[in-house]
Amino acid sequence: MLKSFDYFFVLRPMLFFPGWSTLIAGYLIHSKSDLYFTFAQIRSIDYLELTGLLILFAAAMGGSFLLNQLQDIESDLKNKKLFLLSEKYISPKAAWIETLILLVIALIFAYKIGTFVLASTALFIFITGYAYNFKPLQLKNFPIGSLIANAIMGWLAFALGWFTVNEDLTSFLKDSLPYLLFNTSLYLFTTLPDIKGDRISKKKTLAVIYGIKPVINLAALLYLLSIAGAFYAKDYWALMFILPALPFYLFTLADKRVELTTKTTKFAILFFAVAVCLKIPFYFVLMITMFMATRWYFQKRFNYDYPNFKGE
Repeated sequence: MLKSFDYFFVLRPMLFFPGWSTLIAGYLIHSKSDLYFTFAQIRSIDYLELTGLLILFAAAMGGSFLLNQLQDIESDLKNKKLFLLSEKYISPKAAWIETLILLVIALIFAYKIGTFVLASTALFIFITGYAYNFKPLQLKNFPIGSLIANAIMGWLAFALGWFTVNEDLTSFLKDSLPYLLFNTSLYLFTTLPDIKGDRISKKKTLAVIYGIKPVINLAALLYLLSIAGAFYAKDYWALMFILPALPFYLFTLADKRVELTTKTTKFAILFFAVAVCLKIPFYFVLMITMFMATRWYFQKRFNYDYPNFKGE
């Protein structure tokens, strides 16, 4: 019975939350000055529309993650990660079929919501699924290309929520700035734990080309710029999750150990999700349910400690 859950957990559902949180931030952008919602504000949310958005983006992310894993089977095996595909618990053929189903679902939901959301979803799938992983572009094999692609991925997550409730493009860049900088900073940290396996696989990530210290320094710079971006956009709610990450960044900047970057990323994602919970309480239930279900699955199926808040 547990084997049937492989097809869900191979999608890396805990990674949905950074995307979902960013999407919700865009969806609730009109309340960026509110640090939390009153009961009346909580009741006023269109939960049917929001649920559709979350399903849409989960399908788009899951399908794109699968495409990435299908292309990274060799390096994932060397890095001892994402073993459901690399160690053949799921066949590549089954993964391809699952990917196709998920991407079709994402596009159908996007079409139902609106033109701008459909365009943002299609662009997300193109960049995250195709351009990032496959030739001739294969952006993940180019340091700057992978940085730009991952920055755009987070940006499009915000765009999905933002364009659901807005059509005026004039304030989009300003509103999205703190999220673009903050998420890109966290992306840089995620390249560091895989540096050994990526070197063996001859992958040209920023961490492989430039080393640990420059990547940490760049991530810290983008983080500081995200604080400035939040003040510039007058997004005081964003400061509620950006500022609590400051001590973690300072420790990482001082010590420059890879395990500290992993811990910083995990807690920064958590702070972001908790800030969302102050406006949408059911998000807390979703987050705890997913966390506990994922821990249960990996412990029962593989006796594996995941997810956790350790620096690993």
